[in-house]
Amino acid sequence: MSDGLQLTLAALLATRQGAVHSTVSRGDGARSGPHATRQRGRGMEFSEARPYLPGDDVRSIDWRLTARTGRPHTKLFREERDRTCYLLLDLAPEMYFGSQGQLKARLATLLAARFSWQALQQGDKVGGLILLGEQAHYQAPAGRRQALLHWLTRLLAAYQAGLARPADCPTLAQGLGRLNPVLRPGSQIVVLSDFYRLNGQGLLWLRRLHRQHELRCVQIMDSLELRVQGSGRLAGDNGQQQGYLDGDDALFRRHYARVAGHRQQRLEQALRAASSDFQRHDAAHPLAHQGRTA
Repeated sequence: MSDGLQLTLAALLATRQGAVHSTVSRGDGARSGPHATRQRGRGMEFSEARPYLPGDDVRSIDWRLTARTGRPHTKLFREERDRTCYLLLDLAPEMYFGSQGQLKARLATLLAARFSWQALQQGDKVGGLILLGEQAHYQAPAGRRQALLHWLTRLLAAYQAGLARPADCPTLAQGLGRLNPVLRPGSQIVVLSDFYRLNGQGLLWLRRLHRQHELRCVQIMDSLELRVQGSGRLAGDNGQQQGYLDGDDALFRRHYARVAGHRQQRLEQALRAASSDFQRHDAAHPLAHQGRTA
């Protein structure tokens, strides 16, 4: 049984069992084969060149081949049949919190592994960005099992390094801005975070990427962030300050729940409007009880 803190490579490998092979987001329900997908925003890849015919789009003229042969040629394209999945895993110090069950960062890392297996099973390339310490750690997407195993190893190493709670961490806005230049057309982006560090600039990035890609926001939270449970004084530490929550004060509990509820409602509304899909997962429950990720 897990202590909610430690994480092993075996646990990340085991998430493969819960990875759901989903075709919901596929326009034609097909993973590969002779059928071109109708997925919104999917990119195009070069197929061949042939002599120019009247009516062809002049923007598709192959100027190099035209110059070499002395005859105008047109480039032909076909729709890409694979997709690239980029994961953005937020391992800021605030993610290393858990009042029961496990740390938010631990669940987020397990979910990142599950999404990775799911992408590989669907024939997609997978890689991404880890926000930890002073800089973001990037791995280029690949569609091979060996590359996925390397990605899982990096996820584990990053989680373990985050247990030391490095003081600095790139913001979500910085992470999304770092991803943007390397994204392929029609990519799937999965952002795993508690989103409490999401600022106006980060929200603008989410909206921008949502217009061009399939963007999924996965919020990891702890039940204590919504309401004070139990009685007595609860010690709290945010890495910079320490204090207490008075569980015996009914007025405080009601005020705490009201403020937290309003914050969550505003955040959830913003994330739903700025993404293709929104999910919320409670770190109090083990991965097996977390429900869908497809």
